[in-house]
Formats: sequence, structure tokens, C-alpha cells
Amino acid sequence: MIIIVTREKTKDGLNLPKRADLSDTFCPVGRSAELLGDRAVLLILRDLFFGRRRFEEIVANTGLGPQIVSARFKLLIEQVVVERHAYRERPPRYEYRLTAKGRDLFDVLYAMRNWAERWAYEEGETGGGPAMRYTHRACGADVGTSTVCPGCGEPLRYGDLKGEPSPALKAEQAAKSG
Repeated sequence: MIIIVTREKTKDGLNLPKRADLSDTFCPVGRSAELLGDRAVLLILRDLFFGRRRFEEIVANTGLGPQIVSARFKLLIEQVVVERHAYRERPPRYEYRLTAKGRDLFDVLYAMRNWAERWAYEEGETGGGPAMRYTHRACGADVGTSTVCPGCGEPLRYGDLKGEPSPALKAEQAAKSG
């Protein structure tokens, strides 16, 4: 059996296997995957959820090239997931903020984080605990991978958590930032 994979050059200049366009499917997972099936989009959203708003911070922290970050921001703005706000006129500089539509993706990224904490690491790889420890801002309880706070019983939503990276994650972030 011979499989022929067609390739396409993306706007970013990458030569990737051509993927099916799922933008008009009625399957909700397929429709979501059209936007969220891109690693760069997920890393940018992660950084926005952690409070990084400036282009340079996101480029440095994600390790993505500026052209890719720029292209994904254009997509996220077109999809009304992110808004661009000027913070300086000369030279023009912008920060990026999640819209209500973007903030609603918190549960998706939090579920991905919880899956990774359970399944993606070798024993002891993160230093004996989670790569990112979250506490509930309202009551201070360590939430582990819960979606409901074990301390007070409140459902966990965007803005409710404070994250503390493990020593391994801190070292990785420091190495990226130079």
C-alpha cells in the first residue's frame, strides 16, 4: 500500500502535511480542533491565561518565532478570542487580552494541564510534585487537578487559581528567558 501525503506551504513558510478544513463541520470537536489543534495557539493561550500580555514576553516564554506568534495572534483576533490594545503610541506597541470567548477556553486548557500532570511525565521528572501547583485564590487550598476546590467546594474558573511552577519548570523557564 502506498500512501501519498500532499504538503502545503503555510503563511508562515512551513511545509506541512495538508490538513482537512474542519471550519464548516457540524462536529463540535472538529470545529474546535480547527482553532485549538495548533500547538502555537495553545502555547499563546497558556501565556495569556498566566497574565503575559505583551508580544515580546510571549515570544520569549513560548520559544516560538515572532512570525508564528504574529500569525497566530492575527488568527486569534479574527476569531474574537483575543483583543489587541495599544499601550504605547511611539513606537506603537500592543498588548493582547482574552475576550469572553477566549476566557471560556480556560476549562479546555485546564483539562489539558490536568491530563498532562497525570499522564505526560515520568515518575519524579518534575521534582516529585506537579509541574504547576495551583491554589485557590479565595480560600488558599491546593486544588491538585480538581475542577472543584477541595477546600471550599467552589467550581474553579478563569482567574480563580494562583500557579506556582515546580523547580524543574522554573529552571526551564529561566533557561528560555536567557
